[in-house]
Amino acid sequence: MESQRTAAQWLWLSNIAIGALVGLSYLEAEHLPRSPTLWLFAHLGLLSAVATLSLAPGALVWLLARARLRGHALGFAAALVWMLFLLALVIDTRVWGLFRYHFNSAAWNLITTRGSEDSYRLGPRVWAVGSGLALVIFGFQWCAWRWLAGSQHGAARAQRWRKPASIAIAMLVCAVGVEKSIYAGAELQQDARVSAVSRAFPLYPRVSVVPMLPEPLAAELGPSVPIESEGAKLAYPREWPVLAPNGPRPNVLFLVIDSWRGDMAGADSTPALAARAQAARTFEDHYSGGNGTRFGVFSLLYGLHGSYWWPVLEAGRAPVLLDTLLAAGYQPGVFSSASMDYPEFRRTAWSGIAPCVRDEFGDARASVRDQRVAEACLEFVRARDPQRPFFAFVLLDSAHQKYDFPDDADPFRPYAREIDYVELAGSRDPQLQELVRNRYRNALLHADRVAGYLLDELERTGELARTLVVVTGDHGEEFAEHGHWGHTGNFTPEQVRVPLFLLGPHIERGAERRRTSHVDVPATVLELLGADPSVRARWTLGGNLLAPQAQRECVVASWEDVGVWTQSGLLRVPRVPTAGMAISVWDERWRLVADQREALERSAASLERLAAECARFLGTADAVRER
Repeated sequence: MESQRTAAQWLWLSNIAIGALVGLSYLEAEHLPRSPTLWLFAHLGLLSAVATLSLAPGALVWLLARARLRGHALGFAAALVWMLFLLALVIDTRVWGLFRYHFNSAAWNLITTRGSEDSYRLGPRVWAVGSGLALVIFGFQWCAWRWLAGSQHGAARAQRWRKPASIAIAMLVCAVGVEKSIYAGAELQQDARVSAVSRAFPLYPRVSVVPMLPEPLAAELGPSVPIESEGAKLAYPREWPVLAPNGPRPNVLFLVIDSWRGDMAGADSTPALAARAQAARTFEDHYSGGNGTRFGVFSLLYGLHGSYWWPVLEAGRAPVLLDTLLAAGYQPGVFSSASMDYPEFRRTAWSGIAPCVRDEFGDARASVRDQRVAEACLEFVRARDPQRPFFAFVLLDSAHQKYDFPDDADPFRPYAREIDYVELAGSRDPQLQELVRNRYRNALLHADRVAGYLLDELERTGELARTLVVVTGDHGEEFAEHGHWGHTGNFTPEQVRVPLFLLGPHIERGAERRRTSHVDVPATVLELLGADPSVRARWTLGGNLLAPQAQRECVVASWEDVGVWTQSGLLRVPRVPTAGMAISVWDERWRLVADQREALERSAASLERLAAECARFLGTADAVRER
């Protein structure tokens, strides 16, 4: 009995050490500055995070050892528990290496939400490597347990190792104490590098000293922006836009290409759409409202920042844009190659028109589904009441990972034959970047062909001349230019800048070089249909694309943060304030600005505006005028 408890203790300590070694890959991606203090914090912080994570499995094995479980049964349970712990840590290091986030609530949402299988598909190599690794870890844990808890000399060994175990635990506690002291000192000095490094650790146990300080001193340590107000309900809109009775009523088509980054809109990457853009109004410095589909499409349809996603989801609220079009007699149709259940657009944007949503096209390949999406949209246009205008939303998914295209449509060579997440994680190999980029470009070219076909058919039937077309991407895509793959990892231009052009009646041809945002699209559409601009601020946070501001700050969102592109750089604001998670300022290449205090002082007005905008449509339910 004593030998089993000692074995459980040493297995716990051993797995903390192994977990810390596994977690060193978190630090490889951080490119730590040559600062002894930062280096020490990074390694002690890693140890602290792994030790914290190990408490749950360690306690479970300890309880089993104190209970009636004995012998091989206890050894099997301990090996299984620690195998799952280390395997989860290995998976998290790979997720961090790819996307720079951990297995958090966003990952849980991905796993548990219907339709999420359209977003990421793991190849056979990932499953093979994972299964093999699990067997190796289990075998090691089983052998270690047998050696540590073996009946022969077990009691003597337990007695001999009890004191070293206590010393090891004391050293671990001291290491955590030193690491927490460094973190507290960095917080007082506003050294954002330490906070940035701490993000690399899963469930890092932050202990903030700010709540312990006098209020005037705490206020000097930097601003705070309440992105979410606890208990506040959605109050959207404050006032409904009204379309002029005699205003124009063109058809409205939103054509969205998944993962279409801003610098991939030329004649070589998207020739069909580039040709169409010649007769359109193009926006050359345009930003999505987020670095993922959830927030990009949300901002495009609602004209709100991504911070409103959660109250909108809770309320099941459709966008003012769509409700206003429906009230004006528009016939809706939604056609998507990716599931509208993930993200939960069926419960939000399309909550009032669920029967009009088509996202089941029966083929595993996105390239085939995209073609069927175009055909379904054209069938809807032909079958509708020709006396009434239509609203159509089309989402093409070929250019989303894993970048699918027909086998004989591959002009960009050489390209990766598949997306191997094991190979990509943490890699910045220029050759691999080129292979993956070329695969993406082939997929994007296929999406362009489908989009071109759809617009050509609308033109052939005469519908295009009567249609206001919004062509854009939901977010961008990165190929490790800043250490990330894909999207959702940062707010750099590669991930949040997207193409945009407007085509149709009353749209003047030309190029707009002032900065614009997805949140501007709903107001632009409705004001082209005769909505009064004077009430715009009562239902949207956006402006009009046809009269943009000279100096524009763009808000972009992710699951955990809100970013603001200002003249001082990029403000990264935690969505939910957590101990020690302060606002930080980054440059365009996703590097921390050296003088954080000075940069934050210059950004004070921007942060005040962000706080006001994130609260504008939160309040009491009776603040909303019902239609």
